Amino acid sequence: MMLQDTLHKARIFAILLIAPLVALTACNSKDDEEDADTLQTPVTDVAVNSFSLKSNVKVLTGLDSVYFSIDLKKGVIFNADSLPKGTDVTKLVPEIKFPQNVTGASIEMTGGKVRTGVVDYRRTPGDSIDFSGKVVLTLTSSAGNSRSYDLKVNVHEMDPDSLCWGATAMSHLPARMSSPRNQRTVQNGDKVVCLIEEADGSYTIASTLHPENAAWDRKAVNLSFTPRIRTLTATATALYILDDKGDLYTSADGLSWTPAASGWSGILGAYGSELLGLRDESGVYSIVSLSGNVPATTIEGAMASFPVEDYSNMYCYKSKWMKSPIAIILGGVSASGSVSDCVWGFDGDSWVILSQGQIPALRGAALIPYVSYLRTGSIRDYNEFSTLLVAGGISADGEFNSSLYLSYNNGISFSKGTGLMQMPEYIPGMWEVDGIVSSTPRQTEITSAAWETKPAAKLQPWYRVQATIDGSTVKWDCPYIYLFGGLDETGLLYNTIWRGVINRLTFTPII
Repeated sequence: MMLQDTLHKARIFAILLIAPLVALTACNSKDDEEDADTLQTPVTDVAVNSFSLKSNVKVLTGLDSVYFSIDLKKGVIFNADSLPKGTDVTKLVPEIKFPQNVTGASIEMTGGKVRTGVVDYRRTPGDSIDFSGKVVLTLTSSAGNSRSYDLKVNVHEMDPDSLCWGATAMSHLPARMSSPRNQRTVQNGDKVVCLIEEADGSYTIASTLHPENAAWDRKAVNLSFTPRIRTLTATATALYILDDKGDLYTSADGLSWTPAASGWSGILGAYGSELLGLRDESGVYSIVSLSGNVPATTIEGAMASFPVEDYSNMYCYKSKWMKSPIAIILGGVSASGSVSDCVWGFDGDSWVILSQGQIPALRGAALIPYVSYLRTGSIRDYNEFSTLLVAGGISADGEFNSSLYLSYNNGISFSKGTGLMQMPEYIPGMWEVDGIVSSTPRQTEITSAAWETKPAAKLQPWYRVQATIDGSTVKWDCPYIYLFGGLDETGLLYNTIWRGVINRLTFTPII
């Protein structure tokens, strides 16, 4: 690699690595508060002053820092921030503080997995308790007062940081007819815009502000040219597309199109208000840029290994530490016909390889900017990470990529997702699929007749949470991933939209 390319790569690495993280502590319990059968009047001489669990790193790091709420009126002590899925709660030692005039403190266990019976807490405070069943603490005072408390150690039934593709997760493309031939979906400002080639060869432009409602504005569009639908791209101000002759067209609404440039062989994507593309001159490719009404200019010659077709969509990242955005694409086919396993980065001046061999060599993969949550300290210390997902794609041998690959450092490195951070088996392999992230205002479950229920054998309905806390409605925005279209192994279009979300983001926020 030339010295100039090395310096560009070093600059991109430096910019990406200082990307800020948003600290966040967010988790939700399955049953935060269950009302007691009858509310009891609090009596101060048998009131629990504090409740915690003794440290035990063999069970969980930071176990002693888990916060427990004490509801004296209802007689319930619980952790609203549930412990991670799989935490063993059968041998935990509680640390309980109460007034000095408490003369009796008994803990009764029923229905536990490894232990039942009664423990005299005053005599043996270090005895372990099995919280897998029902646990009741009863205090009595020298004045003859008595008070019982339900002790609950809540544990998530599912991994909150997994990617859930569950029920009501499939709908259809917003075509005017059945069996559409081709499609391309992009984010255009606040709208999601889908251009569809119908079964009869006509074209439809559909748009919506809320894809979860499937309330699309569909219009037939008459084009004076033959579009290469998969080149449809949106900048901050306009839509662009190439025709079959290499001419570039632009539109503000997807209905009326005007010529913008000629001699393009491909569109890379939107870089701010600019449009980046490829030009082929007798097999020699160069990177070109178009901005507004200014004629397209050549930025640089493309390296021999640079993809010229079937590359992913382009993702741009910008922070306050950057002078210019960073653009990323991956995969694709080079001019020589080889399928790439490279991730490429652009800093406004030059394209360089950020990594190679960390994802499979793929054609038509989708690059999706999302978020994920990683525990960085104690049980309640989570950071929200900007996360890039690689979904779909097909190898040179025709094998579909069925795995999700994730990057937590804006494309510098990727690794295969583990556990439930993967596609469910009922989503078929596909390539040339479009990934869109749209924030959905949540109050309760999303329901719409346009979405069909699909089996979720490995997923329980744990995400069906109540959005009401103490009579107050809680609303929040939840970013859902939508996968539009995609081709099967024969090149036929799937008439589907799949919807997915990270479990944690569906939980009712703790306030």
